[in-house]
Parts: sequence; C-alpha cells; structure tokens
Amino acid sequence: MKFIGESMKTFTAQIICALLGMVSTIIIAHTLGPSGKGAYSLIILFPTMLGQLGTLGIQIANANFAGSKRYKIGDLASNSLIAALGLGIILPLGFLFYMLYQPSVIADANPQFIMIALLAVPFLLLRLYFGYLLLGGQKINQYNFLPVFQVSLAVLILLVVLLGLGMGLLATIITWVLANVAAGILSILLVKRLVNIKWSFHPRLFGDSVRFGIQGYLGLVAYSLNFQLATLLLAFFMNTTSIGYYSVALNVASLLSFFPAAVGVVIFTRVVGMSAKEANITTPQVCRNTLFITILAAVIVFALSKYIIILLYGESFLPALHSLWILLGGMVAFSIFGVLGNELAGRGRPIVLFIAYAAALAVNVLLSLWLIPLWGLNGAALATAISYFVAAIVGLIWFLRISGNTLTNTLFPRREDINLYTGIITRLWKWSFSQMMRIKDHQ
Repeated sequence: MKFIGESMKTFTAQIICALLGMVSTIIIAHTLGPSGKGAYSLIILFPTMLGQLGTLGIQIANANFAGSKRYKIGDLASNSLIAALGLGIILPLGFLFYMLYQPSVIADANPQFIMIALLAVPFLLLRLYFGYLLLGGQKINQYNFLPVFQVSLAVLILLVVLLGLGMGLLATIITWVLANVAAGILSILLVKRLVNIKWSFHPRLFGDSVRFGIQGYLGLVAYSLNFQLATLLLAFFMNTTSIGYYSVALNVASLLSFFPAAVGVVIFTRVVGMSAKEANITTPQVCRNTLFITILAAVIVFALSKYIIILLYGESFLPALHSLWILLGGMVAFSIFGVLGNELAGRGRPIVLFIAYAAALAVNVLLSLWLIPLWGLNGAALATAISYFVAAIVGLIWFLRISGNTLTNTLFPRREDINLYTGIITRLWKWSFSQMMRIKDHQ
C-alpha cells in the first residue's frame, strides 16, 4: 500500500505538471502561432539537450548512493553543486563555439535567443542532481514538488508576459530560463534542509558517481536524442511550422507517459531495498497494470483527439492530428519500458537503459531519414513510435530472462488485478457516499 501511495503522489504531481504544462503550451500556441511555437520548441531544445548530456549519470548515482547510504548525502550534495556549476558553464561555451563554425546547426532559430536560453543549463543540472538526492533520501514529496513549482512559476509568468503585456518569443524564452533558475535554486534549498552543503569537492566520490552512473547515463542520452530527434530532423528537412505541429502532437500524446513515469520513479527507488524474489513478484504486477491503464487512456485520447486539439490549440493546429494518433501507440510501448527499465536500473543494471535506448535511437535515425522526407510529420511520428516499441522489447527480453517471469504474467491483467480495481472503486464509492451524506447532514 505504501508503494501505491507513493506512486499516486508522484502520479498526481505528474498530472499537475502535465495540466500546467498544457496551459503553458496553449498560451504559447495561441500567442505565437504554429511557426512561433515551433521556433520556441527548437530554441529550448539546445539547452535541454546540453543539460541532459552534461549530467554524466551523476543524478543516477546520487539516488542510488543516497538510498543505499553508500555515501553521505552531504558529500554527494557538495560534489553535485560544483559539478553542476562547472559543467553548466563549460557546455554552453562549447556549444556557442560550435555555433560559430557550424551555424547551420541552429537552422532558422535566432542565435541571440539561443544564447539567452543557454543560461538555464547550470540550473537544469542543479535540479537534476539535487532532485535525485531527494529521491534517494526517500523525500518523495519534496522531489515531486520541484517540477510542480517550476511549471507553476512558468505559467504564472507567461500569463503576465504573453496575455497581459502581449510580448512575444523573446519573453517566452526568458520565462523558460527564469523558471529553471528558480527550480535549480529551490532544489538546493530543499536538500540544504537535510544536510549542510559545503564548497568541497571529493574526487574519489566523483569518479565513483560517474563510473556507476555512466551506463544509465548513456541510456538517458540515447533516450534524450531519441525523443528530440524528430524536432532536429524536422528543422533540417522542413521548417519551424512543422515543428510547431509536431510539438503539439507530442505534448498531447505525452500525457499518457506521466503515469508510467511516476510508477517508474517509485519502483526505481523501492527495488534498491528489495530482494530479487520480492522484485520478481512485484514488478510484473506493476507492469501489467500500468500497461492496462495506459491502453485505456490511449483509447480515450484517440477518440477525443480532434476535439482536444481544436479546443486547446485551435483549428490551425489540426495538421498535428494524424501524428498524434501514431504517437499514442508509442506511448503505450513506453509504459512497458517506463516500468521495466527503471526496475532493472534499480537492480543495479543500468546497462539495460543504454542497450534499449541505443537500439531505439538507431532504429529511429534510420526510419526518420527515410520516412520524414517521404511522409513529413507522420513519418517523424511513426519512426518515434516504432523506436519506443524497440525499447520495450529489449526491456522485456532482459527482464524476463533475469526474473524468470512469463510474458503473460508481465503484460496481461490477472484475476487479482480485477479484484484490486474492484476494491479501489468500492472504497472510492464508499468515501464519496460518506462525503455526500456528511454534506447533506450539515445542510
């Protein structure tokens, strides 16, 4: 029950972030239009990728080392602070230098706007490093609060800047930077409540962190590139308007990924303290139920997708519809690997993340280069969706081999799952009925 409770807390935080993020994209889409929305997505892509590339897997080590108490959280925090600031300065400078000699890499994005967006990189790293320290320290509530705070602040500023003052793309980029700066600082303050953070660097710990996290890091890099590949190639083959359409399709489809991601976060932290026998029993139940819920959500979104796009973004974004349908299948596949990949990483096998996402990336690159020139947006969506199925298949094969479970037990609902759903619905009904009677009595 504790696992379910923590999963639901994380899922609730993910849903709040998703809804607020949706509000943010709606404001941007209506204010800037498809081309401006595409330009915004392309510009923030560069610092986002640098932030993910620059982690070196330290955040994975932070969660594991803090959770297993292999190292003191204070020492991990001190190293994280110095590493984030150092890498957060070096990486943007290197990218700016590269831009001077390869200006085509930024397509038709404004170079000045990219330079402003790069200011967020150190704070992206800070939030990742310190957020995972909170996760490893079993501070799930604080870990969940960080993204909620960041997205809430971004929406608040956007409401003032875009709707209130009528400012444009530059103001939107600055808003994104400010939200990341605030979240990075808050993550430090939350960890500082647990331990004293010193300006000291521990080379041996840094080496151990990189060695432990490098396998998972390579997987996360492959995942990041796989996720962002369509945007980069659409910028190369097409234009920012097509990126605007694709970003809307991806935003809506990604709603389905929040529950699997929330479950994956919790199972990653929990499996560290489990025996292999316990994990072999718990994980299949979690995986098949997560898949079942995601499929139900995908069916609902598919049925309402046209109305969702028109209602939230306007008819000008309807060219994103077919891409959205294709991406929904990819999100269903993601629900499988979102659970199994995190579980295997928690078992100390982060190499699975790398193998799965490297295979997915290779397939995505080959298919994208073929399908985007052929089918445009739909080609990009199909390549991405297939790549998620590849990752899911790799994760399944690895998990079944290690755990000894069957495919049926891992993917298909069982009688006890139906009883679980029935029990949850019954409790919710009883709680709702009691609340209604209480209100009636007060009246």
